[in-house]
Amino acid sequence: MFLSPLIGQLKGYNGVNSRIKPKPNGNDEIGRGQRFFISADCWLCVFELLTPSQLGFEIAMISHRFDFYVDEHFKTRKRTLKFIQIRSKIGENGTNGMEIVEHYDGKALPIPQVQLPRKFIGFKHIHISFIDRNAIAFLFHFRQFFASGLINLAINTHKDRIAGFLLRNIWPMFGKNLHGMGLSGTFFRHLRQFVGTSILNDFPSLRFVSLYTVNLFGEFPCDDNAAASDGQAVTKWLFTPLQNDVPKMLKCWVNDEGNWMSRIEAIKAAFTYASSPVNFIVVIYIGMPFADSVVLFNLTNELTREQLALKRSDDYDEYFLLIRRPIVRTESKWAKWEEEAIGWRFYEPSNQWNQIFIQIINEDEIGDELLDATLGPSDH
Repeated sequence: MFLSPLIGQLKGYNGVNSRIKPKPNGNDEIGRGQRFFISADCWLCVFELLTPSQLGFEIAMISHRFDFYVDEHFKTRKRTLKFIQIRSKIGENGTNGMEIVEHYDGKALPIPQVQLPRKFIGFKHIHISFIDRNAIAFLFHFRQFFASGLINLAINTHKDRIAGFLLRNIWPMFGKNLHGMGLSGTFFRHLRQFVGTSILNDFPSLRFVSLYTVNLFGEFPCDDNAAASDGQAVTKWLFTPLQNDVPKMLKCWVNDEGNWMSRIEAIKAAFTYASSPVNFIVVIYIGMPFADSVVLFNLTNELTREQLALKRSDDYDEYFLLIRRPIVRTESKWAKWEEEAIGWRFYEPSNQWNQIFIQIINEDEIGDELLDATLGPSDH
């Protein structure tokens, strides 16, 4: 709103040189009728404060010179997307279609028909709850960015047929640059079965994993070969250090049926006999009333000069942090990492950029033209 007066003033400005209109009291500071000069660089800085629609439909219409400035701005500015959602829309003939809307106000956006501009540097959050050919084409425009930038990708589905569809049609668009990954148990199982049993460790920059299933945590021995369970593969990834010694982060859910405290005891035993260090932060969600019975601890390994601690989150009663870290450390840095681990989520915009959250629960969330062609016969 505060930019509206600025736009109004610009509409009365005829180019590079102009006269200052006298104020009603005649006390204008520059001088009545005095000409002044504003460089193109100054205008380009001002344009950063305006939206593309304000620039294209209002400022560019002022004069040929402003039209040139706006065109130059769009050629040189770094472009980003913020929060958008791809969802289903019922067409006039009753068939499902796709629409792209702004995440918060639901305002419809045009479907891009061309590749992203060279100046595109990233996006905040893309939420996908419906997939048809247009949705796949939309993601296809990002393929070069997916291959070159660090992406945070989450795929949540609990049906095998849908997991197979996503594995064939969506997963191949992403390269080896995943920074964070959110996985349902079903999709993780498909990845290990059809892509590679060591899929988590195949991504050298993978720093964060969120599991949308219970008790897939702390299984030993840690291994990711074909005979290993999904839980063992997660433990193998967690205990494989990153090259820069930044802690890996795992977010998981447990309940008492999984006898999760025995898994904590296994991690404590592995820590006690460890001969090499590894840093990680595990955020564990434990539902009530089991959370109140958790026993906290703080262990030390003098050989690796590390601590292993289980503590309760200061802000969320049902969140616990299992942290393996050096004894001698920068407390402020680790406090920031702990906050990052708790705040990292995929289902809504969080503290990370370049997030894609794909949640396809039912088959009617896949376009009719793709459903029969790619899913195959129903399991039912």
